[in-house]
Amino acid sequence: MTNSALDVEPFGSTDPTARIDHLYRLRRATHHFIVRYGEAHWAEEQRFSGRLTAPPTITALPARRRPKALAADEARRVADAHLYGLDEVAATTAVTLGARMVEFTSSDADPDVDRAWSPVARPPAESGLLWWAGGIGYDNLGVPLVAAHWGPMAEGTWLAFWADNRAVVQNEMAQHGWTRSQAHLVLQEFGPLATTGIAAGLSPRLDAKPPPDPGARQPPPPTDSPLALTATVAASWALLTTPGAARLITREPDPDEAVRDRRAGLTPRPATLAAAPIDPQILQRLYTQEQR
Repeated sequence: MTNSALDVEPFGSTDPTARIDHLYRLRRATHHFIVRYGEAHWAEEQRFSGRLTAPPTITALPARRRPKALAADEARRVADAHLYGLDEVAATTAVTLGARMVEFTSSDADPDVDRAWSPVARPPAESGLLWWAGGIGYDNLGVPLVAAHWGPMAEGTWLAFWADNRAVVQNEMAQHGWTRSQAHLVLQEFGPLATTGIAAGLSPRLDAKPPPDPGARQPPPPTDSPLALTATVAASWALLTTPGAARLITREPDPDEAVRDRRAGLTPRPATLAAAPIDPQILQRLYTQEQR
């Protein structure tokens, strides 16, 4: 008997193979949502809020064209994305390191939009989809943020965050009387991730440096602020790209997985899991050296 999607804990198993299998399913479900419902979803977001969080080339379009253009744009990024997952220890380390990294921002960086790039913060692939076990923060409705995807845009890299859709439907069951059958159907059709409207465009900035007076540093932003979230992504990238920082388990899609991806309109990509043991000292030393 197949388990209900409501009962499936994505990283419930400690088996790396099972966790990597989840990453493949996660990308297909997310791409399905964007292709089938993205335009309507972002049209409703734009109608409700009067704006759309999107790359500059899309916000420059007439309003009526933006939702369709954003859906096509995001579908391309996810279709080409390499897959990454951070286990519980790696995710916690990324949040901790990200809190440290936000102190190293360019003086002209907008804290709500941009994040100063340093050499340690380069993505492991041009396009990617990343899942954190346990999440790294919350959206404005209090739903855990558990994933992000990124990919190229004209000005640099576009980064968007996703929330845990299982938490959303569980709340609907508790607060609004949804049945388990209704919740299951929603997850089956829309997938385990929910859009958040939290996104940022990252442009390369190699002038990042600590403030000259350590005593004058401002307190780090809350862990769910756009700057802190983006810094957590940068720390996650560093865990995935710094030799020896984490135990990396990488698997190419097997032939059956590749067939499923191609049928879904995706380019088959490898999946990498960053797991304990973690050596954050490697990252701290590297980051400090790069800022000198």
